[in-house]
Amino acid sequence: MRRNDGFILRKAADLTVIVPVGREAVRFPGMLSVNETGRFLWELLKEEQTQQTLARALTDAFQVEGRQAEQDVHDFLEKLRAAGAVLEGAP
Repeated sequence: MRRNDGFILRKAADLTVIVPVGREAVRFPGMLSVNETGRFLWELLKEEQTQQTLARALTDAFQVEGRQAEQDVHDFLEKLRAAGAVLEGAP
């Protein structure tokens, strides 16, 4: 999976959000607020990733336990999927 190019990450003051642009803004008229780990995962999704590679990267970068990282990645991806911000399958 990888991020949908119809969504961009923006930071304003202390808030970091993923917002839709173009056609995606019509389909999903909202935004997703993310924390530091969400921003980290979003940047990794620039390239094709699996849930496992994202969880591994999270444990390496933030010293999160394996099961916690897997759950955090799962929850984050579900939010992205619901918004249409992540694309599944081959590019």
